Amino acid sequence: MSKRSAMALMGVVGILLGMLISSQTGMLSAQDAKGPKWLHAHELRVRKAGESDFTKDTKKWSIEVFKDENNGNLIYICESGSIAVVKP
Repeated sequence: MSKRSAMALMGVVGILLGMLISSQTGMLSAQDAKGPKWLHAHELRVRKAGESDFTKDTKKWSIEVFKDENNGNLIYICESGSIAVVKP
């Protein structure tokens, strides 16, 4: 048997084995992704440098916390659009 025939035969055998294995395992599908679960929100008051007390003019920042149900990470989203993801 020539090298060319042997290589062609190995290719055909490989394709047939691949088809056999894929038919046994069925179609692989992605896991259904779950949406994030809202946990709570924080409203933080932040003073500027030199400000000794909180006043009515003190800047407030709102932060919401979500839990990623797929991997358990916590997602913090600020009103300015900043995002932080932490592993608990």
